[in-house]
Amino acid sequence: MRQTAAAILHDDDLANDAVQEAFVRLWRKRWRLGLMEDPQGFAMRTLRNLCIDMLRRDKNRQKNTGAAAAEIYNHPYDDDSLEAEQQYRQVEQAIASLSPKQQQLIEMKYVKQMSIHEMAQQTGLSETYITTLLSRAYAALRTEIAKHQAQ
Repeated sequence: MRQTAAAILHDDDLANDAVQEAFVRLWRKRWRLGLMEDPQGFAMRTLRNLCIDMLRRDKNRQKNTGAAAAEIYNHPYDDDSLEAEQQYRQVEQAIASLSPKQQQLIEMKYVKQMSIHEMAQQTGLSETYITTLLSRAYAALRTEIAKHQAQ
């Protein structure tokens, strides 16, 4: 099952997550498995659907998350208020807390305005892996910015 998930997702961590979630779902429906003609096929179909859902979710999340932070980062001083400058500094600090690879991808996406495909060609990473790294970077940015706002 893990090999199938890895082939679909092109990411070992996501593949492990998908297999684990598939087992959880199968456990919840364990009483039905004995009634099925092909329980193994059902398990694989469940895993496949989970993987596809994960890819769709990451694609949608990538479109929606980070956009606000990127706008602040790209246009930090649209209004010359102290608040805008503070927001810009928070985003800068949050980006500085990311791994070097994530920082590079954020810069490529929002400063150089490169597509995922272009980023994959330049870095040699798969598009799925870049999407995963960006999703994790967005999550880290949200957490870091929320920490600064709570202070």
